[in-house]
Amino acid sequence: MDSKHAQLVLDMNPGFKVPQRPFKRMSYRDALDYCKKHDIKKEDGTNFEFGDDIPEAPERKMTDMIGEPILLCRFPKAMKSFYMQPDPADPIVTESVDLLLPNVGEIVGGSMRIFDEQELMAGFKREGISPENYYWYIDQRKYGTTPHGGYGLGLERYLMWILQSANVRETCLYPRTADRCKP
Repeated sequence: MDSKHAQLVLDMNPGFKVPQRPFKRMSYRDALDYCKKHDIKKEDGTNFEFGDDIPEAPERKMTDMIGEPILLCRFPKAMKSFYMQPDPADPIVTESVDLLLPNVGEIVGGSMRIFDEQELMAGFKREGISPENYYWYIDQRKYGTTPHGGYGLGLERYLMWILQSANVRETCLYPRTADRCKP
């Protein structure tokens, strides 16, 4: 590792290896096929179908079986946030991605954002959300924006992966326990 902090990571996790790039890319549809082929099922014992959310445990099982970071992309529009940009080549899915890491699961989620005002308004309507509190967000589209995206990083889960911690409580600044509900 080329970092002045490499030794600190190795002190905490002597077996740490930098993942190989490029990361594996897998579409949501391919993940459904993988789950079916490898007998990863829903809690009720049935196979995942298009439109089903793949919960954390099955998603993590798939990632652990594959054994490398996965960029899972193109989720169904119906299961993602209203502001996510539909894929122009396949409008029933979004231009979205989750980064999944072995032994941890999802640590980053991101997408391209809708930049057309009318499409955004249709999203508000579809979800039953009143747009009046989002005037500033709508104005960005009304008065000009460019294609853009955003993401969120789960810092504690990233640290879990780096340090190979068994539980997020070990990497959380303010863990919640039965005896401790406030920071």
